[in-house]
Amino acid sequence: MASQLLFFSLALIGAATPASSLHVPFQRRAENQTIRWLDCHTRIPPALQGLNITADTPLPSSLQCGEIDVPMDYSKPFDPVANNITVGFAMNRPANPQGVIYFHPGGPGIPAAPQAWENALNLSSTFTELMDDFDILGNNQHARSGILYPFELYLGRVFQRHTHPLYVSFIYRIFLDAHRGISPTSEEEYNAYQVAMRGFLASCNNTTPPGLMQFVSTAEFIQDMDTVRAALGYEIIHFDGVSYGTFVAAAYVARFPERVGRFVIDAVIPHGMAFQEMISDQVAATNRLLLRSDSFCMTDPTCPFYGQGKGSVVKAWETLLAQAIETPLAAPSCGPGTLCNAPVTATDLRFAVAASFRSDPDFPLFNFALNQSLHGNASLFGYQPVFDIRETVVSPLLCSDFPIEDSAKTFEGFNNFSINAQPNDTASIIYTQTWQLLLMCTAWPFEVPAQTPVTSSKEILWMTSDFDLNLPTELTTFAWQQTPNSTLLVRAGDGHTSIDLTGPAGSAAALSRNFLRTGSMPSPQDNTQVVTVIPPGGTRPPVPDPYDVPTGAVAGDVSVIENIITSSEVQNATGTTDTTGDHKNGGGKVHGTPEYTVLLGLFLAAALVVY
Repeated sequence: MASQLLFFSLALIGAATPASSLHVPFQRRAENQTIRWLDCHTRIPPALQGLNITADTPLPSSLQCGEIDVPMDYSKPFDPVANNITVGFAMNRPANPQGVIYFHPGGPGIPAAPQAWENALNLSSTFTELMDDFDILGNNQHARSGILYPFELYLGRVFQRHTHPLYVSFIYRIFLDAHRGISPTSEEEYNAYQVAMRGFLASCNNTTPPGLMQFVSTAEFIQDMDTVRAALGYEIIHFDGVSYGTFVAAAYVARFPERVGRFVIDAVIPHGMAFQEMISDQVAATNRLLLRSDSFCMTDPTCPFYGQGKGSVVKAWETLLAQAIETPLAAPSCGPGTLCNAPVTATDLRFAVAASFRSDPDFPLFNFALNQSLHGNASLFGYQPVFDIRETVVSPLLCSDFPIEDSAKTFEGFNNFSINAQPNDTASIIYTQTWQLLLMCTAWPFEVPAQTPVTSSKEILWMTSDFDLNLPTELTTFAWQQTPNSTLLVRAGDGHTSIDLTGPAGSAAALSRNFLRTGSMPSPQDNTQVVTVIPPGGTRPPVPDPYDVPTGAVAGDVSVIENIITSSEVQNATGTTDTTGDHKNGGGKVHGTPEYTVLLGLFLAAALVVY
């Protein structure tokens, strides 16, 4: 998942910010500064420690690291002993910034500060054209842990060792071992899940300072954001956020409308949308991606079903699922001593489909795994407990934001979500990410405020892709419809976010960066093959047929087993034109070895970026 940048501007006390103030000159406060500026050598992100940066390694002067004390509980006065935690951040600071862009990477729980390092060290080109004109600042909810970067665990210190995705508490392991660790299918299993999940959440509550787990929600984080904004001396902030960062962005718009500058909100998790709608839309998105995988196969000579015509991948899926319902599938590379369970049940298979298509769907890998499973080896679809999202920081961060109605806290009420989504589920996939996260949060022990849709007259740039699974395009459309002066940008293609894309799929990202730089909204356009821009007051057309939108590089498709290149690159290399659009060049055959199972596991781990 791409990092996210947040651009902050300080609000002057008592002053509302009209639209024209988007162009106010940069200001800093010379007094009452509460930021402690740190030596960035002592705050190297774990993700970049492989660069072997030492205390003697020169770092660009534009890279700055800092921390600031804030209340743990904003309902009470700040107290340096009794009500205090430390928020850390990293940022790029040019000589004469015009404003600040705050970047949020989603997750929830993915560190954003590494993006500032990547910018400074020229490891990323995503925000190169903005760095001379803006402060670019990154942090996220995990900054509430009291340290800028976790020293031992990538996800942070808030919940200590319990946040590690490889750590499974004893009580929860009982459920995993007894019930396959995926889905309760009866009242008894549902109750066992509740006991196990409550045990895990209770283990998370051993925090420093005590009680922190109750104060890691977006409501606290946006106040942290505004505290940093004020300390930096900005009147408004600009914001570039994806995935769960969009939920944060909308919350900030609602809470601090006078501080809102240029907001780019990409792949949206909306406020106030009914869970049933979200689950039904995600079921529909999963089914669409199965058709996208079929469409990809039709132009991919390395696909095992190539040449068998439209619908060959769908037919293969239906055949495999019927076999798994009849008898669990053999998975010789899975079992004791491996990362995956054997045999592979129909439930395992259904969850594997959703995992395969999350974030950046790998159609060649899915089609290969499907064919391999039909030939007696379903190892690539085996459930892998170590990559389960539930025993990670995702649980507390999500569950502190989403209230669950009492009617959903029973097996019957919970199961109805899947039953009601059946009209969208022609492939009988059933399970979705939102469905699983809702199940997690039925065990959350603390009260969560009710949610309502965020309405605003601000000019916001909302972004989505037609075939996003994590946060289907219908969710972004719902949020956009609540903000009548805003623009909706729809990227034709696959994948979860758009702002970091370059090359053939980079048109949407370029438009968003231009808006951040200039404040000029993209002009209306209707190109269902590349980008559609719908102005304020416009109407979002239906999601296009999955077969009508090109696949491949132009759609943002990637693969760990094939090189996906454009038709122009094929022409340059061979002197011939590939009339099928994007050319898929096999990157090497794979044979279902244990090492390849690990490869899929790593791919699924990347897909665990949920929102």
